[in-house]
Amino acid sequence: MSRPTLRILFQLSLLLLPLSAGVAAAKSSWLPEGWQPEDRELRLYERPSASEREVRVTRRFLSVVELMDGQVDLERTTLEGAGERIRLKQQDGNLLLVDVVGDLKPGERLPLSVAYRDGQRLELTLVRGELRTDISVRVYQRPPPTKEEQEAALAESLAGLTLDYEEHELLKGQMTCSPEESEAPRVGGGGIQESRFRCEPVPHECGFKLPSWLHRRESAGRLTINGQEGGGGKVGMMGNSISYWMPHQAVVVLSVFNMDPERRWRPGEYALRREATGETVRLLAMKSEVPEEGVEFGEVGLMSFVIDLPRSGTERFALEVLEKDGGPRRIRVEGITFEAPGKETPAR
Repeated sequence: MSRPTLRILFQLSLLLLPLSAGVAAAKSSWLPEGWQPEDRELRLYERPSASEREVRVTRRFLSVVELMDGQVDLERTTLEGAGERIRLKQQDGNLLLVDVVGDLKPGERLPLSVAYRDGQRLELTLVRGELRTDISVRVYQRPPPTKEEQEAALAESLAGLTLDYEEHELLKGQMTCSPEESEAPRVGGGGIQESRFRCEPVPHECGFKLPSWLHRRESAGRLTINGQEGGGGKVGMMGNSISYWMPHQAVVVLSVFNMDPERRWRPGEYALRREATGETVRLLAMKSEVPEEGVEFGEVGLMSFVIDLPRSGTERFALEVLEKDGGPRRIRVEGITFEAPGKETPAR
């Protein structure tokens, strides 16, 4: 049972509290005999009929419209003809609370247009509930995701999490320097004009912590650029690799620093292979923090590759990333392994 549903049942229990206390008079005065609350789903992708789009409401009861794949824009949501009998409220971003404080007439129909924050609209009609009240209506615009889609979404989230952490790590050592305002340039002993600079760390959010189930290693394997370990001035780029381990997936993150003032660097084709056989390993997700125009001179680009955790923690893999448009720089990481982390490699 979902948390919103639990909240709804809790709200309902508050309304029924006088009944549980034995207040028979209250029961006969405002709770119809045979009254039935309903919790249902509205699947828009199945093209529901006009009657299925009706939300049955009853005075003194709260009906909730829950957008399962969207957020409510309360300011643009409209309800016609209700006056002061119905109040609309928003909760948790995707819940529209329909608070019914007055009676609807038999046969009365009130158009409710629920606005999504992305611009879409959900057209419903409020009607008198009689003996049935829609306590909760869960609205789906799209079919529930398949198992494959859920796995892909989780892998995409994992790729984004590791990239965010690596960006955080890079910012720790980043400095910004400017000339000292208190001192004018001076001439040194060799007759060369000098200036003093003041350097400070670049401000960034601190306290970024990995979850306990995700373990990070400082090096995923031996990284070379055009055969030169770590890269360097000869190839116009430096690189580094990091690996992450979790119970079912593993991640390899590459960082590249462009040292070539004449050209940007953009990732092209890439592949992860088993070193023993050369067999290509399926990547669950690939995400990059590289501008569309490429990594410019003096800047850093990041790439994250997510795979299913191999059965053997000692099996060796090789990751290769080529430069786009036939560029000469090729990154290769050899000897990548995903051994279960020990006490010496906890999540930080």
